[in-house]
Amino acid sequence: MKRIDLIYNTLCQWKKSGESWASAEELADALGLDRANVSRDLNRLWREGKVQKRPGRPVRFAVAGNRATAPRLDRLAAEQPSLAMAIEQGKAALLYPPKGLPMLIVGETGTGKSMFAELLHEFAVATGRFPPGAPFVTFNCADYANNPQLLLGQLFGIRKGAYTGAHEQKGLLEKADGGILFLDEVHRLPAEGQEMLFTFIDRGVYRRLGETDTERKADVLLICATTENPESNLLKTFRRRIPMHIWLPPLEKRTLEERYCLVMQFFQQEAVRLGKDIHVSANALRAFLFYPCPNNVGQLKADIQLVCAKAYADYVTGKKENVRIQRADLSFEVQSGLLLEKKHPQAASFPLPHGRCVFSAHGGECRPELVNDDQQSIYDNIERKYSELKKQGVTGDELDLLLEMDIERYVSQYMKGLHRRIRDRCDLEKMIAPDVLSLTEALIAYAENRLERRFPEKVMYALALHIQTALNRLRTGNAVTHPQLNQVRTAYKKEFAVALDCLQLMEEQMRIDFPIDEAGFLTMFFAHRDEEQEEQEERVAVVVIMHGNGVASAMADVVNKLLAAACVQAVDMPLDADPKQVYKQVKAVLQPVASTKGALLLVDMGSLVSFAHFLEKELAIPVKVISAASTPHVLEAARKAMLGYSLVDIYNEVKTAAPYYMSQPFWEEDGAEQDRLAIVTACLTGKGSALALKHILETYLQLDEQLWEIIPIHIVDEKEAQNRLSNIAKHVRIVAIVSHFRLDERVPHFALDEVLSLKAMKEIQALVDDEEMYMHMARELDGHLRHLSSGRAIPVIRAVLASISQEIGFPSQSSDMAGLVLHLCCLLDRLLAGEPSSDAGTDGGCREHEPLYTIVKEGLFPLEQRYGVRIGENELCHIIRFFSARCSKNGTHKASASLFCAV
Repeated sequence: MKRIDLIYNTLCQWKKSGESWASAEELADALGLDRANVSRDLNRLWREGKVQKRPGRPVRFAVAGNRATAPRLDRLAAEQPSLAMAIEQGKAALLYPPKGLPMLIVGETGTGKSMFAELLHEFAVATGRFPPGAPFVTFNCADYANNPQLLLGQLFGIRKGAYTGAHEQKGLLEKADGGILFLDEVHRLPAEGQEMLFTFIDRGVYRRLGETDTERKADVLLICATTENPESNLLKTFRRRIPMHIWLPPLEKRTLEERYCLVMQFFQQEAVRLGKDIHVSANALRAFLFYPCPNNVGQLKADIQLVCAKAYADYVTGKKENVRIQRADLSFEVQSGLLLEKKHPQAASFPLPHGRCVFSAHGGECRPELVNDDQQSIYDNIERKYSELKKQGVTGDELDLLLEMDIERYVSQYMKGLHRRIRDRCDLEKMIAPDVLSLTEALIAYAENRLERRFPEKVMYALALHIQTALNRLRTGNAVTHPQLNQVRTAYKKEFAVALDCLQLMEEQMRIDFPIDEAGFLTMFFAHRDEEQEEQEERVAVVVIMHGNGVASAMADVVNKLLAAACVQAVDMPLDADPKQVYKQVKAVLQPVASTKGALLLVDMGSLVSFAHFLEKELAIPVKVISAASTPHVLEAARKAMLGYSLVDIYNEVKTAAPYYMSQPFWEEDGAEQDRLAIVTACLTGKGSALALKHILETYLQLDEQLWEIIPIHIVDEKEAQNRLSNIAKHVRIVAIVSHFRLDERVPHFALDEVLSLKAMKEIQALVDDEEMYMHMARELDGHLRHLSSGRAIPVIRAVLASISQEIGFPSQSSDMAGLVLHLCCLLDRLLAGEPSSDAGTDGGCREHEPLYTIVKEGLFPLEQRYGVRIGENELCHIIRFFSARCSKNGTHKASASLFCAV
């Protein structure tokens, strides 16, 4: 019998004996089960409608009656205990004789005021307060807030001729006669309108707009709602006539269990709406449980609808096999919930989801089924592989050999994957029934004694889950077969004998017959060898590089201690260190730990971004870098590296959490010299719009026709746009893009409305003038430089100077930088010719301004590394003085610039 069935049957027996209500702890003690497992099963039974729940401490459960026939308002009270008081107030107001009391619902945006009013109407009909079909009319007073007369006309009706062009019109009070009128955002009702409602609330009569002598009657229960403080936004006399004020708490004031119910309910609703099962990972569910939700339940529902829509689009377009939602599919705001989980006061005691959740498309009361990702068991893999080989016509010895190799590989991967997912015994206890866990421990102890060897923890974890899977298969009538039983018995005689003994012990304790084939699987676990090379699997290397003495080491030490593993390397960079020496140190650190999976560098300043470019070339491994990194970024990168994530996955996920990161490299390493420049106009609505934008640019911009092209393109989606831009960039250098959204982070972007309104023309013209200036500079220098290609060098130098300017904190004006670009071109040409870079004439004064000196020296490192030269102290001081003078000139810029540039 399954644990959940045992718990339900026990509740049924207790109900017959007169003990209807029981807590999870009482059931756990009576059945000898873990309290957390019992609590999880009780909540699942409650969501399925089999048991009812009574709020309190402790929460108590009892076998449910016919839950489906209960009014939704009562079910809401059971699901959302924090709304119990509001629901009782609403019921009292509805049932108060003779016609009920007007109500004012107060709550923040998104707390569910409209839905609450609908449920009150449904309850009133169900209890006979209103007849079936009684109207429920809603009106948002904000819709006509700017036209008070029209607002009053909508509410009370309009007499023909009340104003010029006025026609006879029924008001909402007349339409709601015999039912409920719900006025949302009632604080937007003008004082005149509130006063007009006085008479109606007091006497049940009203006049249409323009009527003076005719009084009309209506039997309407008034329910109002507001997001504002009634004391300061409604007339005192109006508030006095609404005796029942009901407050709906925001989402943050509700319990974690209530939020969990909402999340599950919204996903279930979307599954029914889409007509497809929705598969949601445990991390995605946990993120929705903890992320900050300022707009309350409404935002939570909208965010779930959005992620379901994206997942459905991926399914329809063939990107995914089913409607599947994982953590990576969530927005950064929702993902932040995973970081906030440990801070939540209820997280430790709440049974959080640990497996994938499948929401059924069948609707009704069908509840989600929790499915563990690890239940893609060894049996499933072997059966699938066997079928595939048979379909391919593989038979005889070849079939035996291939199956033997696959079974060994499946067992090894099974244990390795579980070891990554199950961190400790607590995680295991959340997944395995207590009796199975006790049995597994006994089997491991017996096997260790007989085989005279110790098994690592991962063998115990994997064996426990395997036994539980075997029990489930046998209880559901599925066969357990091992196609290589005879080969296993021959190859591992001693382990097989132990497995037979263990099989007998399993049958005695679990009271179920196991086929002898199961002994073959047990043998594979007992025969597994935990070789060193298996443990040393390749991972992404994580290296922290920070300025200052001991900063990187301290950060790496914290992360390594938290993860209990030496998984992060550190390189400290004193402020006076030579970037070349630091680069060599980083390379020396990476060489022994780097693998083909690559390395991730986490640095504090963007000037170190260029390290990745050169490390990739010298070490022949992929390298990514993230700047402005902090301890949480390092911790997340290291954790994912330990779990075997790829470099691209780690980089993409960690960089979204960084407040600023710099893409790299600064330039295309082997890009051809391009003597044509281009502005791309891209439209989603068709190439005609892009052509119109091209015509506007040609009309209002002064362009050198020998240098420029304006290229119109029609795009369907972002991926196609990237492909089109890549093809265009092979022939011309793209200087700017005009489009609906940003297509390339490296290229200046201008919005369509800015171009159509001509607001962007001045900025685009300045960009055009700068690019033309540098193109002419490159052509002039070609006749003078002997060892340097000016066409390739100028983009590199501009990127380096832009990076330095960004670090210092003031914008790099091309008019200011042109002279320095020219100077550096000539300097590099001289250095490549073998002329030494002079250190004479410096008095060390540049080093006195340490921050600026460090930033400039590190910023020039890519030039030195790329061209194999060294820029001497004398030249370095000239460049530092240039930036210092520009900082002083631009003294109105942010304060950090003055700190770096004080000379």
